[in-house]
Amino acid sequence: MLVDARSVANGACLEADACIVGAGPAGLATASELERPGTRVVMLAGAAEDPGGEVEGEPYPSLSETRAGGIGGTAALWDAELARGSMGARYAPLARIDFEQRDAVPMSGWPFSRETLDPFYARAQELCDAGPYDYEASGAEATNGPVPLRSDVVASGLFRFGPSDSFTRAQRDGLARSDTVRVLTPATATRILTAADGRAVQEVEASSAPGRSFCVQAGVYVLAAGGIENARLLLLSDIGNDHGLVGRCFMDHPTIRCRLELEPKSGWGLGFYDIRTVANRLVLGRLELREETLRAEGLLNGTFFVAPARDRELRAAAATRSIVQAARERRIPAEPVRRAGELVAGLDALGFAAHRRLAGAFPLLEPSLRLWPRSRLLDTLGLGPVSGWSGLRARPRVFDVHHVVEQAPDPERQITLGAGLDRFGSRVARLRWFLGAREAASADRSEELLREELQRLGVGRLRTARELAPDGDLAAVVHPSAHHHLGTTRMHRDAHYGVVDPDGRVHALANLFVTGGSVFPTSGYVNPTLTIVALALRLGAHLRQDVSR
Repeated sequence: MLVDARSVANGACLEADACIVGAGPAGLATASELERPGTRVVMLAGAAEDPGGEVEGEPYPSLSETRAGGIGGTAALWDAELARGSMGARYAPLARIDFEQRDAVPMSGWPFSRETLDPFYARAQELCDAGPYDYEASGAEATNGPVPLRSDVVASGLFRFGPSDSFTRAQRDGLARSDTVRVLTPATATRILTAADGRAVQEVEASSAPGRSFCVQAGVYVLAAGGIENARLLLLSDIGNDHGLVGRCFMDHPTIRCRLELEPKSGWGLGFYDIRTVANRLVLGRLELREETLRAEGLLNGTFFVAPARDRELRAAAATRSIVQAARERRIPAEPVRRAGELVAGLDALGFAAHRRLAGAFPLLEPSLRLWPRSRLLDTLGLGPVSGWSGLRARPRVFDVHHVVEQAPDPERQITLGAGLDRFGSRVARLRWFLGAREAASADRSEELLREELQRLGVGRLRTARELAPDGDLAAVVHPSAHHHLGTTRMHRDAHYGVVDPDGRVHALANLFVTGGSVFPTSGYVNPTLTIVALALRLGAHLRQDVSR
């Protein structure tokens, strides 16, 4: 059932068998496992507004832009356009090599293999409504359809997609009908208190509004509040940090842009790597270095996806803004001849964009999109309306290649407590962010290998990010964040190297567990939600017997 947390009496203490902090995909998946007759579960769903935070080091988006509270959590921010009016996310499991201890990657290795997680991946796939659990390239090959590149150096695979309302609506509706799970919202956990001997959690304090607080006492507690808030709450509570690891090894998935120009006589249309519908489900082909190549070269993992370059459209849009601004100020725009030329050259693209916006604002115009194929393209990758390009009569020949980079765990890239306070008087999170030399070197070499292989196959010429960057400064062509907050309560069998054990239990605390992206020892390169949900299902199955006693 859904409960307005503001109706809980100030100073009251609720009792439960399990208390889950957070109502995003991790918390919702955990609750789905614990929801059994006779089991009392209290879930604390924070307010939709973000508590904010601070960033130091290299440029990184505001923490308020990259996460959300409430039921569904960050799923409310997912922006992959799956169809007109339907948003979602990209899914794939981590690769087997991501679970391995790799000599070239310090602090690498999970405490279990990919095979341990596979049964939970299959169940997570269903919970995410992401289609069949099949991510091999062969799963999207059709008779007379586009085919993937085949090589001893590079391999191909798939991303699949699922709607955000699997979490923001379907799960919410299910919880509203539940007799065993009480979801309190808005309810922000502010502190975790332990028993006198410090070996177990005694209660969680929460606030529904400034000046209004209550507590929850339970048999087990699960932190599922995200890669930043899980670490922040442990730091605010001064627990789980005996070896100074809480908040350390923060990882994200930076993206670096390259440029591919197809050979004039190339037979490769790259259509396999477009967003396509296969068996009524959206898929995206991806390019990656083979695991054998990664091991031989000592490289971090990564993937490449391609999209038509939009230079002409973007220049036309910029020229339009410049001309309109100058007109408002009753002056001549800077470089008027060049601006006018850019505008004229991109008029068709601007027209299609305007058509899309009009159809979005006036549903009666939706059928008109069928008349112009370019107006039907989707913005599934956050790069503008380019998804579906392989169905156009005039195929693009110049592509942006987006290189998603795995980050190595680095204790100096971390979450700490900042100087600012949130509305409950708690210190906000502070992120120290940077792209390490190891990631930059690995990205350079990975792009060199891809360039050599694309040339050998006769596909085209790849200009690496280093070539595109002004003065070779990689930072100028890096998008630092995919909004994937990982690694801050990392998993390890030994308390000297991890915050939680292989079951997600905080070392030295008998009844406090953590789940979500914060427990990742390494990040791989795929969007983490499928793994987050699989880990939460695994934890829920582990806890179910204890909670049901």
